[in-house]
Amino acid sequence: MVVVTAFEVGKVTGDTAGEFQNWADAIPTELPLVGGDHPLRYDAKRQVLVLNTGIGTNRAATATMALGSDPRFDLTHAYWMIAAIAGVNPNAGAVGSAAWIGDLVDTDYGYAIDPREAPADWPAGIFARDSKRPYGQPRGETKYNLFPLNKGLRDWAYALTAHMPLPDSPVLAKIRAGYPKYAAAQCAPAVVVGDEATGQTFWHGKLMNDHTERWVAYWTGRPASFVMTGMEDTGVAHALQVLQGQGKADATRLLVLRTGSNYTVQPEGSDAASSLSAEAMGLSALKPSVDAAYHIGSAVVAEITDHWPRYRSVVPSGQPAPMLDPATCKKPAG
Repeated sequence: MVVVTAFEVGKVTGDTAGEFQNWADAIPTELPLVGGDHPLRYDAKRQVLVLNTGIGTNRAATATMALGSDPRFDLTHAYWMIAAIAGVNPNAGAVGSAAWIGDLVDTDYGYAIDPREAPADWPAGIFARDSKRPYGQPRGETKYNLFPLNKGLRDWAYALTAHMPLPDSPVLAKIRAGYPKYAAAQCAPAVVVGDEATGQTFWHGKLMNDHTERWVAYWTGRPASFVMTGMEDTGVAHALQVLQGQGKADATRLLVLRTGSNYTVQPEGSDAASSLSAEAMGLSALKPSVDAAYHIGSAVVAEITDHWPRYRSVVPSGQPAPMLDPATCKKPAG
């Protein structure tokens, strides 16, 4: 397996942990790699590599290509798992939660004008290149904006980990208290499924969130499926498509696990700019989210590597996983 992380804080070990540190603490052996932000970590017994790409789509794509093209490794049958933090949509989940992602939707590619110069009936200033207005038809080519993942594999990973508890805490309860009008934001941390918006910009605020909900639904055809927003994942997904074409990887073996480090909108009584500034100084649920990514991700790593003969040639597939019901904080059957 290859575990892909992006965001790290300061040193790799011994200080505030980003996405890479928990994995680095567990796997101390380093291997050099030109293209990543830090040396690889390598578990020779389980045949696991941990990659730290750095932040952003471009760095993630470059680092993934560097690893996938490295002659030291045979990655033709490897599973890839992005295990990273994210902004969580308060309409779909709660901070500290972990989401297995079905589709990645790129938020960068398209046309944009300042919404203050947009026609009065436009809900946003961003629209698809083949359209003439936001969320308009024809939608045009999807290859630049929509990156469907292997949902059977996603649902298998969800079924494997859905029962795993994620710790609640007074810190998380305090964060949730700022979102009394969002039912899903009041739920305790849980393992869920949904779709991800991904792009280079760390955006924030209710109006941006409203647009992103519509943008994700526009490309996936599934309303209310947007649960997490990240920055690197379309870069990794496209790099794996290229590597697959070169016979060096299998893009259908990509899993994306994103965990909620902050809400994508401002809490009640605040404004978007002030809220973004506060999150930029230190993500409000950083530690619970990086711990959740490691806790849930490790279970999948252990299952695949401990039973490698079972998974080497056959990619597992699960039954369709239900999304969280915000009204009950439960995942209904079917």
